[in-house]
Amino acid sequence: MTSPASLKPICVDLDGTLIKNDVTMIALKKYVKGNFLRIFEVFYWFLHGRAHLKHQLAKNISLDAKSLNYNKKFLDFIIGERKKGRRIFLATACNRNYAHEVADFLNIFDGVFASNEHVNLRAEAKATTLTSIFGKNGFIYAGNSKDDLKVWDRSAECIIVAPAKTALKKMQGKKYVLFE
Repeated sequence: MTSPASLKPICVDLDGTLIKNDVTMIALKKYVKGNFLRIFEVFYWFLHGRAHLKHQLAKNISLDAKSLNYNKKFLDFIIGERKKGRRIFLATACNRNYAHEVADFLNIFDGVFASNEHVNLRAEAKATTLTSIFGKNGFIYAGNSKDDLKVWDRSAECIIVAPAKTALKKMQGKKYVLFE
């Protein structure tokens, strides 16, 4: 029998994986709603990088974690894995304020890895971070997009949730678990 300590942790992406939409897009729509001229401010923030844009949105727009559109089937799966003793981590490119809000609401994560005002934790940045913490092939990664390919390349197992067609096409010939 496998002990909980020997189970590799699962690192879970947020946008498009744990939830069916994108937190940054939700915040962006809320920010410009009612004052379309704010789009110029958003553009200015974007000129300073995605991490800066996400940070500014998080400073100005609150998120209601309970109102997000969660992928219930996948959420039930990770809750089940948690009950078996597996550690679960949220690993997202969304801003850390939003990531912690989701983590606090769900109360199932052992830790959170997220973007801050300087680092946009996606693709290579996420792969490097998770590999430095868990080691190459030391974790299981659940994602949905082509940005996750770099992370899947360094994970022990791949979980694909409601995948973008480009991500699924790139995974042909590789072993993965699929949640649609």
